[in-house]
Amino acid sequence: MFRNATIAAIAALFLCVSTLGQDNRIVDEFEIEANVDDVWHAFTTTDGLKSWVAPLADIDFRIGGKWRANYNKDGKLGDLTTIENTILCYDPKRMLSIKATTFPEDFEFVDAAKETWSIFYFAKVSDSKTKITIVGLGYNDSEQSKKMRAFFKPANKYSMDQLKAALEKKSSINSKP
Repeated sequence: MFRNATIAAIAALFLCVSTLGQDNRIVDEFEIEANVDDVWHAFTTTDGLKSWVAPLADIDFRIGGKWRANYNKDGKLGDLTTIENTILCYDPKRMLSIKATTFPEDFEFVDAAKETWSIFYFAKVSDSKTKITIVGLGYNDSEQSKKMRAFFKPANKYSMDQLKAALEKKSSINSKP
């Protein structure tokens, strides 16, 4: 019984890994002038998220916890303009995976987005620099999925530019005498 379950698990893993090699994903890499601790804090705390994601944001940082954001500063978390992500898994200061589970009412890619998830990898480049690799998975060949992939490619760059600006601002404040 154990042997058959192990073989089935290995076969399932092989299937997952082999599909990840396909081009139906987004991979972006960015280097940020900030240490891994500061980058991790920006991704995993409410104050961190508010500094770069959206004016309204919070996080319940745990497996199954929610990462919520509302880009409408006059809105409120939980209203119809809130996006909610569920934390799938993490490896502290190395990796964080999330899946969008609630979408703003005007989001045009809901059906495609329901099939996708994101993984953020964090790698120390130096004591003051971190490489962030964003992998978007679950995309398919549907027209909506293709359009969403095209939408998120520049959106990832914009988000990382916002993170970079927030962390550089924090760094300059902390380095002042």
